[in-house]
Amino acid sequence: MYPFTSDRPYIHNAWYIAAWADEIGRTPLERTIMDVPIVFYRTLAGGAVAMRGLCPHRNYPLGQARLDGDNIRCPYHGFTYAPTGQCVAIPAQTSIPRHFRHRTYPLVERGGLVWIWMGDADAADVAHMPELAEIGFDQPGWHVVPNGRTVVNARWSLIIDNVMDLSHVGFLHLTTIEAPDAGDARPEHGATDRIEVIRWMCDQKPDTPYYRHAFPDNRDLLDVEMGSVFHSPALVITYFKFYSAAARGPRRLLGMSNHLHGVTPESRGRSHDFSGVVRNVRPDAPEFDLWLRDAVNRTREEDVDALERIEPLVDRFGDARTELSGIGDVGPNRVRRRLNALLKAEEDASAPSDATP
Repeated sequence: MYPFTSDRPYIHNAWYIAAWADEIGRTPLERTIMDVPIVFYRTLAGGAVAMRGLCPHRNYPLGQARLDGDNIRCPYHGFTYAPTGQCVAIPAQTSIPRHFRHRTYPLVERGGLVWIWMGDADAADVAHMPELAEIGFDQPGWHVVPNGRTVVNARWSLIIDNVMDLSHVGFLHLTTIEAPDAGDARPEHGATDRIEVIRWMCDQKPDTPYYRHAFPDNRDLLDVEMGSVFHSPALVITYFKFYSAAARGPRRLLGMSNHLHGVTPESRGRSHDFSGVVRNVRPDAPEFDLWLRDAVNRTREEDVDALERIEPLVDRFGDARTELSGIGDVGPNRVRRRLNALLKAEEDASAPSDATP
């Protein structure tokens, strides 16, 4: 499946964002992830539950179900399931076979987000989660601006390509971010195994909209470090680090703004894109929150338009082996290779053994 050599469409053994925490409550929520319909709800104690979203009796959608305490009851024939997935009630039947169970999925709540593990439940380990504290989640002096979810009619890998190559900011977002220097900024790469792409934009005018809202009292030029960090198949962080201009003396870090790109596949050609900003710049400024939400939404519309133009073409014409690649593609191509390796590893693990017993 483009752009990978593996035909496997998804990497299952990773933590993906299923929802913002406040999306899940006592009313069942339906959401499709990796072609699987899932229903989410909260128990009376507040714990989040994720269960396959079709009743295993006659496939009625459990998003239309009713909650009975901590259990969920199908409104079609009344089959009822505990948060563990165990069937606990069938009308007119006193004995319920033990194997009458429904598939549930591991969940973790962190950073105001609910994360789901779609793969082997025995392999679900919180140690495999992205380092959210490093991004600023739940850290003193940092502020989270949740910005919802957008359904993009494009495969998940195209979204990752998009945010790992921010040279497009200097072309696609000229009237929103208004940072034309981003297109010509030469990418640098981190020296560790983590895939990070860095671009420096020096001597930036303080009246550029983002910089003006971040530092309304500043009248001096700024040096801005713009980067992308690949954390997992489900999460890329793009960031702005704001500095005093080195041309005016020793460069000082003034603050940082991290942009969340939570990429969760819905189907082969459709994805959930979770958005938010985590910043330590003006953390107590609600007017900055409002401006950021509006600015992010406008840039996201431009990204979505571009990705949805590409998606219907790549199955017909896309060939990663013959694509042109420039200096800006070093980071994105490293990510592609890592993702392809993860797909291949899961493919190999699921292949039947040829060994004779």
